[in-house]
Amino acid sequence: MDSNFTFNKQRRDYLTVLQGRKRPAWAPVKRNLLTVPNRPGAYHKNTDVDIRTLEVPVRIKAEDIADLQKVKEDLADWLITESVEELTFDDEPDRSYYAMVDGSLDLDELVNRGKGTLTFICPDPYKYGLTKVQRSDSGTLTVRNEGNVEALPTFEIEVDADYTNIDVSNGNSLNRIGRVVNIEDYAAKREEIALSDPLSTITGWAKTEGKVHIDGLATGNMRSDGSRFLPVDFGTMNDTWHGPFYKKSLGQTLTDFRIETIVELVNTGEDKFGKVELYLLDESNLPVCMMTIKDVDSSGKRIYATLRTGGGDQGFKDLISTHGDQEATFWNFYGMLRIERTRNRWTAYVTVINRETGKHVARSFVEYYDTEQQFMRNPSQVGVYMAQYGERKVASLRAYDIKVWKLNLLTTNQIPYIVKSGDIVTFDHKNQVILINGEPRMDLKAFAGEFFKLNRGVNTISTSPPLPTKATWRERYK
Repeated sequence: MDSNFTFNKQRRDYLTVLQGRKRPAWAPVKRNLLTVPNRPGAYHKNTDVDIRTLEVPVRIKAEDIADLQKVKEDLADWLITESVEELTFDDEPDRSYYAMVDGSLDLDELVNRGKGTLTFICPDPYKYGLTKVQRSDSGTLTVRNEGNVEALPTFEIEVDADYTNIDVSNGNSLNRIGRVVNIEDYAAKREEIALSDPLSTITGWAKTEGKVHIDGLATGNMRSDGSRFLPVDFGTMNDTWHGPFYKKSLGQTLTDFRIETIVELVNTGEDKFGKVELYLLDESNLPVCMMTIKDVDSSGKRIYATLRTGGGDQGFKDLISTHGDQEATFWNFYGMLRIERTRNRWTAYVTVINRETGKHVARSFVEYYDTEQQFMRNPSQVGVYMAQYGERKVASLRAYDIKVWKLNLLTTNQIPYIVKSGDIVTFDHKNQVILINGEPRMDLKAFAGEFFKLNRGVNTISTSPPLPTKATWRERYK
């Protein structure tokens, strides 16, 4: 029976693994020894585990001699990667390696066939078993690691109330986010929600028209489909930005605040344009800050995010203005925009959100101190603007959710709540990161917190407070 392998979640029917492959029984170990004069032998200091090398003889078969070279090109495109990828052999389906191709493949060619040996190297020398999952509603789990090497777990904790800290422990080591309240401190809310609008209805939002201190002309109509705002039409045509602008009162005037929104800009081709903008406005309808995601590039896939303080008659400062690290980083953007001000400190944050995992990827964060206190207007309204440029075709523009918080200044003995009911805290001990709702929050990690491993055998895991917890891990083998 022919044998094959899966690499980077792909297979090739034209490839067959031959007999004679070399897969070491364990990852190479190197013993470090200390010799002492006048003493026979040596002391064992420690052991290093070296990379694992896999040699895989293969045969490739094309339809005819002309196609063989095309098959070799496809093989290179598949196997040559810039990072390690998962590698699984058909005869060992419950074990995986994390590997990358090394060296070259010199084939002995005969008509439409070729034979040679692939060399994979595994910087992570261990083999991995299938993913295991265990849940507990009580905050205590008994996890059995049946591998012969310590495993790297991930813990997802469901929060049911406001807490100042979340802990996860194996009895000997502890990881923590936040701070514990002692007898001289007391918990306090650093933030209070001022507006939480899922944009499920246009009711309560006021249509605004004309030149109203935004970056374009307010004209046209917007609607909700029950879960998001989207434009109906862009109103009166002109040769610049124009489209519907709707605003809503916060019910109060804020001094320190945070605003965040989930927006989407999908361009099915490279010939469409448009933008989605969110504004905070003061009582005189002057902008306090603005966040936008826009497509203005006719020659590529650059989608720009701009997060700005100020505007209107006072000038402005762009806190973030970027299309990401690569040209297409924000292409078909779905993600979060956020601005926060505490006294004269501004922060801006933009991220793509993975729809499947909810994790924040392709992030950008900026901090700015307005030492001259130029941008100190206080917001009392929020506005949503979706715009077309001239008569150009428009990409799909969507706004999904808007939240605004009032931020409180705390004293030294006030410990802030860091999570609330409905949040998901993830302790990822493999990648050594802590997430809240998919967003990395290593700024909240306790200094003494440890990313511990699962020992061989039985591990008792507990959380404090005791909360519903899911543990995920892959057993590792030498």
